[in-house]
Amino acid sequence: MRTLPTDYLLIGAGGLVGAALRSALAGRSFTATAHERAVPGAVTIDVTDSAALRALIRAVRPRAIIVAAAAAWVERCEREPDATRAVNVTPVRIATEEAEALGATVVVFSSEYVFDGGLGRSYDESDLPAPLNEYGRQKVELERIAASREAHLICRTSGVFGPEGARKNFVLSLVDTLRTGRPYTVPSDQLITPTYAPALAESVLALLDRGASGTFHTSGPQVVNRFDFAREIADVFHLDAGLLQGRLTEELGLLTRRPLAAGLDASKLAGAVGPMPTARNGLLELLRREG
Repeated sequence: MRTLPTDYLLIGAGGLVGAALRSALAGRSFTATAHERAVPGAVTIDVTDSAALRALIRAVRPRAIIVAAAAAWVERCEREPDATRAVNVTPVRIATEEAEALGATVVVFSSEYVFDGGLGRSYDESDLPAPLNEYGRQKVELERIAASREAHLICRTSGVFGPEGARKNFVLSLVDTLRTGRPYTVPSDQLITPTYAPALAESVLALLDRGASGTFHTSGPQVVNRFDFAREIADVFHLDAGLLQGRLTEELGLLTRRPLAAGLDASKLAGAVGPMPTARNGLLELLRREG
C-alpha cells in the first residue's frame, strides 16, 4: 500500500454519502478508501481490518479523517450486531485513536435513530439520545467515541438521497419501481428530514473549513411525513402517485422498532454554514442530474 500524505482521508467512498463527499473533495488533497464497490483512485481496504486501517492513517497523516463507511441496513444491525459493529463502531475507534496522535479532526455520521421519537417536537443537538434499536445504539456508541476527542464533528442526518450507482436510497428505489408501473409501499406514520447527499457533503466540508466542532444536525430544513415525501417524489419525477400504498409501520412485518417522529432540527447548521436545500429543491436537482 503506497500512499502520500494528504489533507483529508475519506474512509468509505463507495456508498451514497461517501460518493458525495468524494465529489465535494475534488480539487482538494485527499485519499479515499473503498471496499465492496470499486472506486477509481481509491485505496482498497476492508475497514474491519484494524491493522490495515491504522497503517493507512499513519501513512496518509491527514488533518481530517472522515468516516463514511457504514452498515446502514437497520434490520441487519438487529440480526448481526457483532458484524455490523465491526463496520459502524470499530473504525471510528481506530480513527479517533490515530487522530489523537496526529492532531487531526475526526468526522463521523450519525442518525435520527439515536432518538426514540417520543419528544413531541423536532430534536435539536441538546436532546439526549434514547435509541430503540441496535442501529441507534451503535450510532450512540460511535458518537461517544468521537466526542472523546476535542477536534471532532458528529454529523447526524436523516432521509439521505441523491445520485447513487447502486440506486438503493429511498428516492431512487421508489422512482425505479414506479417507472415499471409496480406499486410501492411507504410507511404512512414516519417523519423524516430529507437530506440531499451532495448538499450534505458540502455542508460537512464547510463546517471543517470553519473549524467547527461538536454535534450538528446536518440535514435538510424540513421534517415531513414519509408518505407525503413519496408523493412529492412522484410529482417531481412525473410518476403515478396512485401506485403509492401507505401502510402503518407496525403492518410492515419489520423486525426492528423505528422511531416514528424523530425529525431533526437543523437550525444550528443553518446558523453556521447556511441551510441545505428543501426536499423539493433536492429532488429537482437530482432529476436534472438523472437527465
